[in-house]
Amino acid sequence: MVNRHKHDPVYVISVAAQLADMHPQTLRQYDRMGLVVPARQAGGQRRYSAEDVRRLRRIQSLSRDGVSLEGIRRIVELEAEVQELRDTVGDLVDQITVMRSHVSFSRTFTAGSSGVTTNIHGPATSQRHHDDDAAAAYREERRRKRFDRDRVEQAVMFALEQSKPQYALNRPRLVLPR
Repeated sequence: MVNRHKHDPVYVISVAAQLADMHPQTLRQYDRMGLVVPARQAGGQRRYSAEDVRRLRRIQSLSRDGVSLEGIRRIVELEAEVQELRDTVGDLVDQITVMRSHVSFSRTFTAGSSGVTTNIHGPATSQRHHDDDAAAAYREERRRKRFDRDRVEQAVMFALEQSKPQYALNRPRLVLPR
């Protein structure tokens, strides 16, 4: 059995169009616009991945909601930016976890002939400062993430207002996961 990854380019344009419930010409247009750029085989034939099909469905959903192609392009750009930031935060959290696992130590001291034993556990002083710096970097990254989430929400609202005036009255609120 072949194990496929969601980014593996496996679908020809006709199959991808059918999976996304679109016309193949629409996929070609999105490729020219840079909204969904599939991989190419040696002969130039487009090959779409499962992730490309998911992105096409997302674009179609936005289009059906009345968002213009320019608005869709901006939303897709901002979603990609947010995903990059999430990946960066995940990497930083992993690095902090690894650093903390290397910092801890345990020492045992014996006092004189009485055999009194004392155990000391904890990070060295220089390592505590390093942890403080890592924690400050993490807090700054979270602050940036909140700012970017606000920017995405503002861009989506702007795109909705520009592409379909009746949305301006309803003002739907986009809720992004935190």
